[in-house]
Amino acid sequence: MQPTRPIGPLERIVERTRRGATRLAVRVGGPDGGRLRPTAGGGLLVVLASIAVSLASATVLGDSVRIRWSVGTYYGPEYAPTPLALAAFPAFVALTYLGSRALAAGLERADAFVTDHVRGLYELCVVATLTTIVVAQAAFVVANLL
Repeated sequence: MQPTRPIGPLERIVERTRRGATRLAVRVGGPDGGRLRPTAGGGLLVVLASIAVSLASATVLGDSVRIRWSVGTYYGPEYAPTPLALAAFPAFVALTYLGSRALAAGLERADAFVTDHVRGLYELCVVATLTTIVVAQAAFVVANLL
């Protein structure tokens, strides 16, 4: 019989994260992909969130935003027009979304999604990528407000 030891806080966090990821994989997995399938409606929601962040921050930011933070040697422009910088993020998110849809279609034709598990992993990676871009957009806005 194995001696039982108390579960530490890190182990609890790891276990909760594993259970949450498993639940999310079940939601996006399956033949229909579920409601959270990012190469369907879920990815479009992330694109809309990026547009909302740009529209909300356009009124708060000035005429130009800082795009480069450095000390020392000058390597090029450090400021960009606000509308151009804020339009670049939703455009990048939309292109990434469309690229993930095209890649998914190609992988389905090539029978790369042999199991629902593989499709679910692909969908999770797409959600993580799109969400990371929107988080970077929010960090960019916050950095320009400080």
